[in-house]
Amino acid sequence: MTKALLLDVDDTLIDTRTAMVAAGEAATAQLWPRAGAEVHHAAAVRFHADPGGFFGRFTAGELSFAQMRQARIADLLASLPLTPVPEVNRRFEEAYEPAFAANLRLFEDVPPLLGAVETAGITMGLLTNSSADYTERKLELTGLTGVFAVVATRDTLGFGKPDARAFRHACRLLGTVLAETVYVGDHLEIDAIAARDAGLRAVWLQRVPTSSQSAAQARERGVAVVTSLSQVPALLAAR
Repeated sequence: MTKALLLDVDDTLIDTRTAMVAAGEAATAQLWPRAGAEVHHAAAVRFHADPGGFFGRFTAGELSFAQMRQARIADLLASLPLTPVPEVNRRFEEAYEPAFAANLRLFEDVPPLLGAVETAGITMGLLTNSSADYTERKLELTGLTGVFAVVATRDTLGFGKPDARAFRHACRLLGTVLAETVYVGDHLEIDAIAARDAGLRAVWLQRVPTSSQSAAQARERGVAVVTSLSQVPALLAAR
């Protein structure tokens, strides 16, 4: 029987990718107006994709949030035709943050899910690899402040997913046992498989199905696969 629902935040509840790309385009266009729209878009996509793995190092506790962001900006300068500008980190953030806030949105399937879970009397919590301050701001901007009984971030333990301790600690905060807690996230390895390996019931949210093989592999690992949060209430009701 399901006693609690633990949810990822970014690109599960909130369309963070769209907001980050829009904000990245706005920031690069302001700092490097002559670079052109194609370069602005490429920089924004790269900033979100983070090929240098700096967010992973932040998640592991190796970098602070500020250091992680500065490393991603430095990567843009090293990888794209962007010339160095004075105070680039401060100016990038000042242009980025208002655009990010303006473009942040909940996915349409979030309110119905939250309503169904509340009606079912199931406790809800969040587990995200983002920082505590940034998570609080995103929840405020999307109207989710106070909705969840627990909000566990990378800062809660100083590290985050896929470390099993992050999932187990979130369950302790919720007051539920692992086997009675369902975790839903959009990343197959970091969210779903890691949650399953930690002992939770895991659901992979594959909003844009890209590979039937990946879905089959997930199911073989004991991970349920959904393409919308509207499918989650039925999984919560299943034994």
